[in-house]
Amino acid sequence: MSDKLIVFSQEKISLSDQYSTAFQTHYFHDVSDWKMEHIEPSAIHIAGDSEYTTKLVNGIRRNGDLYTSLCFVSDDLPALIANLSDGQLPPPQQLKSDIEHYFNLLNAYKNSETHVSELGRLIKYLWLRPNFTLLPTHEWQSPRYYRYPLLDALSQDRFGSFEWLRSLANTKLLEPAGLIDRQRECKFCHSSHLSFIDVCPNCQSLDIRLQPSIHCFTCGYVDIQDKFFHSGALMCPKCTTQLRHIGSDYDRPIENHHCLSCSYTFVDSNVTVRCAMCEKEMAPEELTENKIQGWRLSERGRIIAIRGEVFDVASSFDQLNFISKDLFVHDLNWLLISSRRYRDITFSIFGIYFANLPELSTMFGHAKLLQMLESFAQRVRTMLRTPDLSTRTAENMLWLLLPQTDGPGVKVVHQRIENNVKLLLEDSNRKLDCRFISTTSAQVSNQENAELLLARLQGELA
Repeated sequence: MSDKLIVFSQEKISLSDQYSTAFQTHYFHDVSDWKMEHIEPSAIHIAGDSEYTTKLVNGIRRNGDLYTSLCFVSDDLPALIANLSDGQLPPPQQLKSDIEHYFNLLNAYKNSETHVSELGRLIKYLWLRPNFTLLPTHEWQSPRYYRYPLLDALSQDRFGSFEWLRSLANTKLLEPAGLIDRQRECKFCHSSHLSFIDVCPNCQSLDIRLQPSIHCFTCGYVDIQDKFFHSGALMCPKCTTQLRHIGSDYDRPIENHHCLSCSYTFVDSNVTVRCAMCEKEMAPEELTENKIQGWRLSERGRIIAIRGEVFDVASSFDQLNFISKDLFVHDLNWLLISSRRYRDITFSIFGIYFANLPELSTMFGHAKLLQMLESFAQRVRTMLRTPDLSTRTAENMLWLLLPQTDGPGVKVVHQRIENNVKLLLEDSNRKLDCRFISTTSAQVSNQENAELLLARLQGELA
């Protein structure tokens, strides 16, 4: 059975006889025309101007049946859609080879329940293109100056590509493939549309002026240069001394900025940053750094493509000073022994149990749930100290080990985490069943070791 080449053309065209001989060629104007016949393509070719091609390739990547298809274009197009296509249409023999390689990979791909999610679609797309690098495009209209067109297309704009990228990187499904840019962003809304404004260091007024000043040596008076001019000569307005020679009669202070609001003179102005999107102000050192990078499918992502493994939706928590369960149990046993011998050694255990993660994964999809849990993990991360440790004894059971934390201390941690879970509940329309448990070293029985303690606490939660 010969390969089928679907051609979307802006105007009526015919490919060369070489393509007609090597492929069954079918012509359509747009995706809606193709849907009427629904011919399964071996590859797709788009022939038209930039606007037509952009619209078509975006529609193809958003189509549930066509999104992974090999898609070639006629001309070298702007970066906006370069990452959405597979390049320019190759000669017939090369195209045959590309198609054969594509279907060999497709046959090795393991379909699973993840295939229907945004995350599954992305992994399948990247799996079928082993050397593909996910690249951003630079668009000044975008809040962050950059966006990833492929992520927007595969998620059908359901969430921001940078938030999705953070989840994919934290779960080690994607790995960096080169630094493209580094930029500063608003700490409130992450916009890169920023205005840097010079202000008076005394009153923060915008009304400042670069204005030379003069310092009279006779009386020590300092003021702006204009006030020293009198009948074409320089004269001190306070002591009326005529100033003839710089260095002996007067000099110029280094404070050459003048505030018209408070009359303060200064050397360097302060700089404040104003966000053009949310209109909030902040100091330059408060801006957050964002690395703009290329990305490719990681080894873990390739394993999922081959084996069809279920995604670990709680892997976002692995960033919270995470250690293995065995090491966590070892450290907990050491603290138990130490606290029983030395009274000044205390600790607390705090458990977070997500009772219905599997149901939420089905309800929201893996990508959305990963974003929610990553947001929560980021908030918890800011509360942890350097000695604090975490582990997971199940996909939905997170433990925090808090050295030198007594009863009142763990209550503070409990309250802060509960407040952040309330924000998470708002994101999940209050469908997330989240439960907490904690205990201190003073409350642990002398007969309990680490494994018995964790088992008892988890039993109380379930």
